[in-house]
Amino acid sequence: MHQTEVTDKEIEAAEKLRGQGEFATALASTQEMLNRAQDDGTRMRLLFDVLYCSTRLKADDVTNDAICELEKLPDSKMSRIFIDLIRAISLIAFGEAKEALDLIDANLSTRYMVREDFRDWKYEHLAYRGRALAYLQRWQESLESLEEAHRMFPEGKRTTDILIDESLCMMMFNRYEEAFHLASQVQQREHGDMKTLAMQYMAECDLGLGRASDALKLYSEIETRLPCSLVQEERIQTGVRNAMAYLEKVRPKSRPV
Repeated sequence: MHQTEVTDKEIEAAEKLRGQGEFATALASTQEMLNRAQDDGTRMRLLFDVLYCSTRLKADDVTNDAICELEKLPDSKMSRIFIDLIRAISLIAFGEAKEALDLIDANLSTRYMVREDFRDWKYEHLAYRGRALAYLQRWQESLESLEEAHRMFPEGKRTTDILIDESLCMMMFNRYEEAFHLASQVQQREHGDMKTLAMQYMAECDLGLGRASDALKLYSEIETRLPCSLVQEERIQTGVRNAMAYLEKVRPKSRPV
């Protein structure tokens, strides 16, 4: 029986699901397409898509099978670069930043990263390297990696993530005005949970700068946006208490009659 050819539209639909965090659904769809894929290029793309999902789902058997299939295809050495980047991305998501950093640094040391046709992928590696270093609280190294990525593509696909990570680094150095500016760019360009996280950073910068009233206004708006996957409600309540305590402290005392 003739199998229906896999189309770009089908693949993009599964990749969109993956981007929305629907890893199990995306994996099932991708595996079904993989059974129909004929040419090596399509199979390679789908196998990488499988890895993006299986590593997030910790489906080790599926991951290992996909890696074995990729190693049978042409350019297996190049495939290893992408395999290890995908693994690193999932490791960062699970908080295993040191292991992720080791994979990223190993990739960055290869001859591929000096090639012009790998410039996009070097950018991706530097951006994720910055995030891994931030998890490890190596703030200066994180900032340097993020800034290098941002210089390569000021409006690249990871610009929002780079800006929010740079903002966090700046806060750790008490550079609150710069951190506020970076977070405000994210707040202006995003609409969902990332916008809420940016508002949290802005409020915390306001507190650091002694702008407690402005911080309270932001916290009040943030509360209407909870729950949020990127924001801890307890941290918001702590910020509210700190802002109110600051205002109480600086409020002029009434004079006795």
